[in-house]
Amino acid sequence: MLDPIEEKRNQRYSREELEEFFKGSGAVAQRLRHENPTKYAEIRKSAEAMGIIGPSLIGTPAPNVPYKRPTRTYTSEELEARGRYSEDYCRQLFASGNGRAARELYETDREGYEDLKDAAISFSILPPRSTPRPTPAPVAAPEFTLRISDELAKESNLPVGTIVNETQLAQLCEQKVARARQAKEAADRKAAADRQAELEKLTAAQRLEQAARDKKQADVDRLVELTTPKQTPAPEPLPLATARVIAQEKAKSVEVPVKA
Repeated sequence: MLDPIEEKRNQRYSREELEEFFKGSGAVAQRLRHENPTKYAEIRKSAEAMGIIGPSLIGTPAPNVPYKRPTRTYTSEELEARGRYSEDYCRQLFASGNGRAARELYETDREGYEDLKDAAISFSILPPRSTPRPTPAPVAAPEFTLRISDELAKESNLPVGTIVNETQLAQLCEQKVARARQAKEAADRKAAADRQAELEKLTAAQRLEQAARDKKQADVDRLVELTTPKQTPAPEPLPLATARVIAQEKAKSVEVPVKA
């Protein structure tokens, strides 16, 4: 909310003072503007807030910076080209009408010609390229060949002294590894079969031996049984035997009441 008392309390300059300053002699205002720009800006801001003067149509002037000549930057390719070829040499080849030398270099050393052209462009002797620099065609590496060992030749059913390239060498070595693996697998299978056969043979022999031992033990036990005299137990007294039979019969029989 508007508080006119607080607003007046915050004002450093009165309206009369500001009107006299800006609408009176302009020499005083111009002198303050040049000698103390900060103070002048403060007074002007207060006058603009009261509507005594309008906002300045002149913006803040740009700082007075001394002119510096723009510096040019170079790419790594330009630095390399300038290091290899001088400006005079580039002018002799491209600006002196010596097209024959440029043509010979183009035909004998295409990459050297392109490097020299990049240097001439960097020295502003030639205009910039309208299209990218042509990519050099890849140079095919020489084919790898060797004479295989006599051992590998015999294993592969080839004549001794056979010469092969890298692809053929890889193929022969792969076949050698496959043969070695097959031989090892066959040897492992044979060893496993031999172990199983030996185990079965030993197991059968052990069974026969155990059967013989069991029969021998049975004969010994029977001999002991036959040679050991048997003791006949004393007969049970007759009253006791009779009482036991009576108890057994009573347990089996059903009680019948006596008629009166």
